[in-house]
Formats: sequence, structure tokens, C-alpha cells
Amino acid sequence: MEKFEKYLNRDMLLKLALALAVGGSGGVIAHFLHVPLGWMLGSMLATFVASMRRLPVAVPMRLRATMLGVLGVYLGSSFGPETLHYMVEWPFSMAAVVIYVPLMTAITAFFYLKVAGMDRATAVFSATPGGLTPMVVLGGAAGGDEQKIAVTQSLRVMVLVFSTPLMVFNFLDAPTAEAEVVQLISLADAAIIVVAVIAGILIARRIGMPAAEMTGAMFVTGGLYISGVVQGALPEWLLAVTLLVLGSAIGSRFSGIPRGVLIRLSGFAMLAIVLIFAVTAVVAAILSSLLGFDYMSVLLAFAPGGVAEMSLIAVALNVEPSFVAFHHVVRIFVILLLAPLLSRWLRQAPARQGD
Repeated sequence: MEKFEKYLNRDMLLKLALALAVGGSGGVIAHFLHVPLGWMLGSMLATFVASMRRLPVAVPMRLRATMLGVLGVYLGSSFGPETLHYMVEWPFSMAAVVIYVPLMTAITAFFYLKVAGMDRATAVFSATPGGLTPMVVLGGAAGGDEQKIAVTQSLRVMVLVFSTPLMVFNFLDAPTAEAEVVQLISLADAAIIVVAVIAGILIARRIGMPAAEMTGAMFVTGGLYISGVVQGALPEWLLAVTLLVLGSAIGSRFSGIPRGVLIRLSGFAMLAIVLIFAVTAVVAAILSSLLGFDYMSVLLAFAPGGVAEMSLIAVALNVEPSFVAFHHVVRIFVILLLAPLLSRWLRQAPARQGD
């Protein structure tokens, strides 16, 4: 009960209301200006500016987790009988993720260490493309600067989420979706999904799956669509709300961060992100050529933004959402195995040097 009240106190509700009001305004403007993924990019930019102006904006993790569940439903609704056929071809690209994640982490950590002048623990956990909270906690335990890790990780997600759809539309000739009449999901089928998703999320949490709300909802919804138990498209307004909330959550991450710290780190972080995107683009070109996959799908699958945000971009652009989501889940699995080992190794490094 105390944990629930923590998210419903007056102060948090006011911060949430302000974040959604500011984010909603930015989303509306971006949407009417026909910005790609306007609801997310507009809300993210607006709440980022509000954070920099020291306005009290915040999106509770509980609400973000709920939106991850909605995103999982959207991802699962993209599954069909043909998805099982395509999955047979995915193990090779998933194996490439296992190699790519440590490689990309090593390259970026070397940059932060040698160019940005960070200490080893801060450089490693600023470079590891994982969730913000685990990287800050593990990096701090290894002796790293938690504030620097938090800022660089937040900048990575925000810049990649902002730049990826713009680059896809402006430079990669993204296909524009043609207007078509679709049958919306019935209330009965929606009720089945809600019950199944609650059960799926509880199971995913119990077994410790990464991004449990999203993955649990995705797998059970995908199973319902593949088996034909439910049919019909989800309403577009629900996707817009999900985009708006997640965009506002990203921008609100910078609330309370001193401007001086952000300015000092932003230059190095931007250079690191350019490096990350360049390596990812090359890797995507090689894999798409070797395996015969669509280049844009591989690029979104390997771009190390947030697992939820990159999957949401794939849903909004209709670029093989199931393919993109599965590869990001593999990335998170790799990081869950890799990050604790790195933290332990860095904690033991001073002792080894002392010997």
C-alpha cells in the first residue's frame, strides 16, 4: 500500500500532470507539422526543454511500465502465422547481436576513456547500452560516477530516439503507409487480450524476463493473434497516447540534472552517439547483405536505443516490429549477463593492481 501511495502523492501527480501537459503540447505541434513520430518526438523535446528550465516534470515508472504493456500488445498484434516461418531465419542475426553488444560496448568505452577522460568504471557503464537504472547502480558499485553514467545513458536514448526516425524518413526512403480500411478489434477480443496480458506480465516478472511488461504482453498477444483466437487492429489513438507518455518520460529524465554537468558531457556523448550510429549502420549493411534481410529492419533491430523506444519506432513505422523487438530483447539478455560480470571485474581491479 505504501509503495502504491508513493506514486499517488500530490507532488508526484502535479509533476506528472505538468509533464503530460507540456509533452502533449509538444506532441500536438509536432503531429500537425507532420514530424515523423510527432507524438513521441514532440513530447520528448518539449519535456526536455521544460527540464532544462527547471520545471518540475516527472513520469512515474509505474505509468511507464503500464505503457510498456500497451506497447507489448501492439508488438504482439503484428504477429501472424507467417511470423513463425520468418523466425526460423532469425537465429543468425540474433547470434550477431551477442557479438555486437560487447563489441559496441568496448568501442564506446574506449572512446569515453581515452577521449572524454572518464575513469574506467564510468566509461564502461556509460558505454553499455542497457537500462538507465541498472547501469547507474552497477556502475556506482564498481566505483564509477553515477551522475555521469545517468546523463550519458539518458542522452544516448534521447538522441537515438530523436534522430533514428528522422534519418529513416529523410535518408533511407521509408515507405509511407497507404490509407486502408481496417477492422478494429472487438470489445470481446480486447477483453481476452487484457486478461491474457495481465497473466503474461505476472509470469514474465516471476521468471525474471527483461522489460517484463513489454515482453510478457508481447508473447501472449502474439500467441493469441497467431492462433487466430483474436483478430482486428488496435485503435490508433492508443498508440498516440503510448508515444506521448514514453516521449514525456524520456524528456523528464533530465529534470534536476545541473546544466553545467549536461553541457560538459553532451559534446562527448554526441560524438559517441555518432560513432555508435556509424558502426551500427555498417553492421546493419553487412548483415542485411549476407542474410537477405531488409536494411531498415536490421538497423532498427541493432540501434542501441531503449528497447521500448526502438520497438515503438518499429511499430509506428511498420518496419517488422516483431523482428526488431526480438533482437532488442536478446540485447537486453546479453547485457543482463555481461553488466554484473563487468561490475565485479572492475571492483576487483584495484585489488589486483595492489597485488
